[in-house]
Amino acid sequence: MTFVSHGVIAGKGHSEIKTMASILAGLNHYPSSAEKKQLKTIASDSHASANVRTLAQAMVNIDHSISGADKPKLKKITNDGNASENERDLANILLNLSHKASSADKHKLHGMH
Repeated sequence: MTFVSHGVIAGKGHSEIKTMASILAGLNHYPSSAEKKQLKTIASDSHASANVRTLAQAMVNIDHSISGADKPKLKKITNDGNASENERDLANILLNLSHKASSADKHKLHGMH
C-alpha cells in the first residue's frame, strides 16, 4: 500500500510540472483566468512539494515578469540540490521571463510534457 501511495504522489507531481510547463510555454504577458485557477489549485495542494507550490504561486503572480517577492524563492529552488531537474529548470525560466518564454526555454518546456 505504501508503494502505491508513493507512486501516486510521484505521478501527481509530474502532472503538476506538466501543467505548469504547458501554461508557461503558451504564456503571453500573464496567465489567463483559467490558468490562474489551475495554478492556484496547485499552489494550495498540500500533497504537492514545497517547490511545486512555490513555482505555481510565482506563476499566479506573473505580470509580464516575476514579482520581486518571488525572485528569492525561485533562486532558492535553482540552488536546491534536492529539487528535481524540472523544478530547477522551471525556476530558471521564470527568473529570466520577460513577457513570454524564450524560444530555447519553450523547447525545454515542451520537453517536460
